[in-house]
Amino acid sequence: MSIIHINQIANKIKSLFASDINCDDLNRDEPNFEDKLLTRCLAAYAVYLTLDCTIAEAADAVVDGADDNGIDALYYSALSKKMVIVQSKWSKEGRNEPKSGDVSKFCDGIKDLFNTEFDRFNDKVKAKSDVIEKALNEYDTKYEIIIIDTHSKSDLAEHATRKINDLLTEMNNTGEDTQEQIVTYRRLFQGKVYQSLARNSGDEPIDLELNLTNWGMVAEPYKAFYGIVTGDEIADWWGDYRIKLFDKNIRQVLGMTDVNAEIESTIENNQSNFWYFNNGITIICDSIEKSKLGGSSRDYGQFKLTNVAIVNGAQTVSTIGRYKIDTHRPMEDLKVHLRIISLNDTPKNFGEQVTRTNNRQNRIENRDFVTQDSEQLRIKTELSIEGIEYSIMRSESFESSDRAFDLSEATISLICSKNKTALTAQAKRGIGKFYENLDKGIYKEVFNQSVQGIYVYNCVKINRVIEKVISDEIQKLSKKSGKKYGTLVHGNRIISQLTFHTLGLISKLNDFDFEPDEDNIEQVTLSMISEVEQQLEAQFPENILGTLFKNTSKCTSIVKSIQS
Repeated sequence: MSIIHINQIANKIKSLFASDINCDDLNRDEPNFEDKLLTRCLAAYAVYLTLDCTIAEAADAVVDGADDNGIDALYYSALSKKMVIVQSKWSKEGRNEPKSGDVSKFCDGIKDLFNTEFDRFNDKVKAKSDVIEKALNEYDTKYEIIIIDTHSKSDLAEHATRKINDLLTEMNNTGEDTQEQIVTYRRLFQGKVYQSLARNSGDEPIDLELNLTNWGMVAEPYKAFYGIVTGDEIADWWGDYRIKLFDKNIRQVLGMTDVNAEIESTIENNQSNFWYFNNGITIICDSIEKSKLGGSSRDYGQFKLTNVAIVNGAQTVSTIGRYKIDTHRPMEDLKVHLRIISLNDTPKNFGEQVTRTNNRQNRIENRDFVTQDSEQLRIKTELSIEGIEYSIMRSESFESSDRAFDLSEATISLICSKNKTALTAQAKRGIGKFYENLDKGIYKEVFNQSVQGIYVYNCVKINRVIEKVISDEIQKLSKKSGKKYGTLVHGNRIISQLTFHTLGLISKLNDFDFEPDEDNIEQVTLSMISEVEQQLEAQFPENILGTLFKNTSKCTSIVKSIQS
C-alpha cells in the first residue's frame, strides 16, 4: 500500500476521534504530536471496530501515555461480556512491523493487568480499575488482545509472535484436554485498517424495491412500515450487495456462530415455522415510497427504499443468503418479519439511535431455561413452604436477603460444597456452562433429585459467611492490587471449596434447624486463605492469578497439597 492510503487512514480516524481524545498530557507544539494523536486515534478505532460503543466511549477508552505499561486502550462491554486490550502504533512511513520490544512490553502489561497490579500503570488505567475488576470478576468475560498499527507487514517478527503465543497459551490453558478460548488475539495492520475503514465508509447507496405481505404502517411520530418478506427475496439482497447491506453496523457478519447454526437448521428443516422462531429484520432508509400496485389492500404492497441499511438481523440475512447460494433451494415458504423505518423528517442521529437500541436487547441465556426444569421447581416449592424465596428466573426486581437467594448463588454454593475441583474451576471459567444441558453432565452433578431444598439453603448460608470473610480481608488491604488481592478475588471459589471440606458439615445440611457457626467458619476460611497463598508461592509463583484459578490441573494440585 502507499503513503496515500496511510494519509487516508489518518484523515478518517482523526475525523472520527480526534475531537474526543484526551491529549492534556501532550505538548501540542512538539514535532511528534501528530503521530501521538494518531496513535491514540488508532487505539480508539480498534475499540470502536470491535465492540458496541459510541465514538466518545471509544475515545475515552484510550489510556496511552507515560507509564501505560504497553497498553494504549481498555474497554469492557457489559452487554457483550467482552474486554478489549489494545496496543497501537502510528507509522507514517508504514514499513516493517511493530518492534518486538513494544510487543513484549504489551504482553507484560497484560499480565500485570490480570494480576491487578494497578500501581504499575498510569492514572488513566487506575481510573478504570473498578471496571477492570468487574470484567475480571465476571465468570463469563472474554478478552480480545489487539495490536493495531499502520505497518505494512501482516506478520509480527518471530520473537514478538512467540511472546503473543506464549501469553495466549498461558491464559487459555484450563488444564483440560482442550483449551477454552478465554483470550483471543487480532492484528490490525495497515491493509486491514484501510479495508475496514473503506468498507464502513460506503460508496454508492443501496436502493431496494421489495414486496411485503400482510403489511402495516406507523404514521406518527415517524413514518415506518412492517410486514412479511420471503426468504427468496432476502437471498436476492444478499446476492446483490453482501456485507454492504450492513454498512451502518461496523462489526458486520459474525460467521457460523451457534445462533447462525440454529437459523440454518430452521431453514433446512422447518421453513414454515421460521417467522415464529426468528426476531426479524430492521431496515433504516432515507425514504420509503409505496407503489400503487396492490392499491389500498394490506395483503400485498410494493415499496421502493432509498439509501438502505440493515441495522438488525444481519445474521438472519447472511445465513439465508449463504444457504440459498449453497443449496439453490427455493425459500418462498420461508417468511420473515420486516420493519422499515424512514429517516425522513426524523431528528439528527435518530438512525444511530435506532441502530444501537435495536442491538441492545437482552439475550436469552441457557440459564433462562432452568425455569422449566422439574428439579428446580421442586426445590423452589420445598423452600417456599418454609417461607424461603428461591428465584430461578432472572429479574431486576429480585433482592437477596437472609431468606431469599437466586439460582446463581445456589449454583456456586452447591459447587463449592461438593469438593470437586474440576467443577469449582469450571465455575470460575464460566458458570453458564452448567446450564448448557439440563438433562445430564455437570448440571446434574449439581442439581438432581437427591438435592433437597433445605440443603441448598444451608449451603448458601455457609458460603455467604465465607464470602463475607473474604470481602472483609479485601477491605483490610491498603490497595486493591497485588498478589494478596488477586488471591482473594480470583481464588475465592477454591477457598470456599477448601473451607466447606475442612468444616465437614455436609451431613448436617439437610437439617431444618441448622445454623452456621460464623466464628468457626471465619477461622477456617482465614486458615484456607493462608494455605492457598503458601501453595501459590511454592508451586506457581509467576502465574497469572486471573487464569490460574480457571485451570483445573493447577487448582487440583493446590487442593491436593492442602488436603493431603
